[in-house]
Amino acid sequence: MSTILWLIVILLLTLPVFLLVTGISNDAVNFLHPAIGSRVASRKVILAVAAVGLIVGSFFAGGMMELVRQDIINPAGFSLYEILVLFIAVSITNVIILDAFNTTGFPISTTITLIFSLIGGALAIGISKAFGGGGLAQYPGLINTDSLFLILAGILISIFASFIIGAIVQFFVRLIFSFHYHGRYNTLFALTGAIAFTCIFYLSIRQGDITGEGTQWILDQSLIISLAICFAVTLLLFMLSAFVFKAEVPNIVVLAGTFVLAMSFTSNNLVNYIGLPMTGLESLIKFLRTPGASIDDFGLAFLNTEWSQTRNISDWAYILLFLASGLIMAFTLFNSRKLQSVTNMEVYLGRQSPGSERFRPTPLSITMVRGFLRFYSRIENSAPPRVRNYVASRFELPESGREGYPDHIIYFDSLRASVNLIVSSLIVALGTHFRFPLSTTFVVFMVAMGSSFADRAWGRDSAVYRLSGVLSILGAWFITAISGFLGAFVFTLLIIKGGIWVALVLFVAMVITLWQTTRAHRRKWAEEAAVIESNFIRTNESLEWISEAGRSKVRASLLEISKIYVMAVDGLMHENVSQLREAVNKIEALQKNIRNFKAEIFNTYSSLPEESQDSGQYFVQILDYLTALANTVAAIAAPACEHMENQHKTLTEAQKSDLTVILDEFTAFINFLIYLEKERRSEALADLKKRQNAAITLLEEYRVEQIRRIKLGKGSTRVNVIYMEIIGETKNLLLYSYSLYQAICDFNRKLPQGRK
Repeated sequence: MSTILWLIVILLLTLPVFLLVTGISNDAVNFLHPAIGSRVASRKVILAVAAVGLIVGSFFAGGMMELVRQDIINPAGFSLYEILVLFIAVSITNVIILDAFNTTGFPISTTITLIFSLIGGALAIGISKAFGGGGLAQYPGLINTDSLFLILAGILISIFASFIIGAIVQFFVRLIFSFHYHGRYNTLFALTGAIAFTCIFYLSIRQGDITGEGTQWILDQSLIISLAICFAVTLLLFMLSAFVFKAEVPNIVVLAGTFVLAMSFTSNNLVNYIGLPMTGLESLIKFLRTPGASIDDFGLAFLNTEWSQTRNISDWAYILLFLASGLIMAFTLFNSRKLQSVTNMEVYLGRQSPGSERFRPTPLSITMVRGFLRFYSRIENSAPPRVRNYVASRFELPESGREGYPDHIIYFDSLRASVNLIVSSLIVALGTHFRFPLSTTFVVFMVAMGSSFADRAWGRDSAVYRLSGVLSILGAWFITAISGFLGAFVFTLLIIKGGIWVALVLFVAMVITLWQTTRAHRRKWAEEAAVIESNFIRTNESLEWISEAGRSKVRASLLEISKIYVMAVDGLMHENVSQLREAVNKIEALQKNIRNFKAEIFNTYSSLPEESQDSGQYFVQILDYLTALANTVAAIAAPACEHMENQHKTLTEAQKSDLTVILDEFTAFINFLIYLEKERRSEALADLKKRQNAAITLLEEYRVEQIRRIKLGKGSTRVNVIYMEIIGETKNLLLYSYSLYQAICDFNRKLPQGRK
């Protein structure tokens, strides 16, 4: 083969690995979040179950390969070289888009990304043909518009259908079982679980092409017997788990459902990762077996026939390819931190308990929540009181619903997780059965959000934030469609005009991008892990935690406040806009961190024993002062940043000289405070007060001197205002800092003996 063909083969063999890693990092949330959110087992056990499902499901993905062979594009309209260029450009585009959203933790639709990338790339080839004399009128022949619109309509409908089905099923399931189902309803759980898995089994055995003859024999000869055996076996297993091993049937259903949904997911979605490169390799093999063929004129009409009839690779080779794909995805499950970020995002949006919110409310989310509350109020008022009371009793949360978890966090119970898994599995399996490329992300995510909504997980304190998050993710899906279209369009044109060497350059750029985003995500993950670890609370040792880890948290926050203060003032003095922006970002992150920390303290405070109440309230007071300190620094950093961004005049030399001294005095004061707190030097409170008074006296002197300068007309009005604001806010920082240390001393004095 020529050098060009060798490069194409290398790209077609390498790109699937990147597609599998980035694709499963985003899509694994579809089958992992129910088990991880309900915590039915350790994370390693859940990942192992899902990994087996991925490997098994990869052998049933053959039938879906027609998606990229004839359902979206018409291969007969391309030459071999054109379609190889298209596949390479689309694959590179998809890897970059998927990795970008993985880094931010947003779940997106790989199906939507693939479809619109193919459309954009095909348009680029159509334009190239037009300029080559072929005319743009050929473009409609490159895209199968009939099947395309059917697919897009199905995906759009699935958004609303999945949400509604998930909400309806969850409402009636909760109405039957309530939240107090543990140790009860085992027979009913076993029966419903067996029926659900029998339905999924029926749909699953009709997916496969790898075991075509055996599957067809089952369908034609022994369908009823096979379904009866499946029902009996699953029912027996569930009953044994409940009555012999005393296991919770919903927990078993969640684990088994994780396996089934992972298998259904792979059989439906594997085409999104390896479909393009496999089709390209098949076409190349067909070309090499055709004597005298030219890569620029070689026709691809054979790709429009049935996939199983046009295999140019042996069955064993396909089996090995599918197995390798399953193994790569399984390996990624255990090693991808970006996968964990995406999973955490979806689990957060569906969690039952309130807590810190990641999204800010939008006018649309506020309007939708307000409208729903009015509608719900009318429905509730029109229902008979007996019905209202019965429904309310079924949705009452247990008083100790979080017992048994070492960090007191359970996002939702195994009953809702079971609904998410079974409903999602049935919808995805139905789509695969009819060779309909559903977006599993749309289906699973919207089922989960529908069940969360019906389960009253979106309370009035969290609904606008959760809905804003859902709308943001839905918007991100449509952004991926536009990005995929434009990216593939540009990349395809570049490769057509510059040759396959441009594709190699794009591939290298893609690898560099992945490396950079991985480094950035690793830093972000480490910061988030530090926050989670610092907020880790154990009820049995809550007072000890407050005393040790809490004090450490306060010291770290004080040190961060001091650093940000210095960054803001120094950035203003030296007109460093980037430093000021960094200070604003850091203080916003710190404010959020303190709010989350305070929320965790309140949760722990409710579980403190009576003898610990007095000391607990002093620590809440400490956090109030810490919040005031952070807000005060924000009141310095934000105006300073705005002042420099608007290109206003800089500080005068006299003002800079004053602020230099103030910086030294303030940092020395905070460092002394941190030292006293770390050494528990409560008796040194008077020394700290002397330092505070000396610093405040210095600030007053500078204030008086600045008033004199203003009378002399020195400095612009805006500069003088921001300087005086810094003086005033610095004084507040000193006052709050001293009050905070007083509260620390009070807290230490109130600690029970033996816990200091």
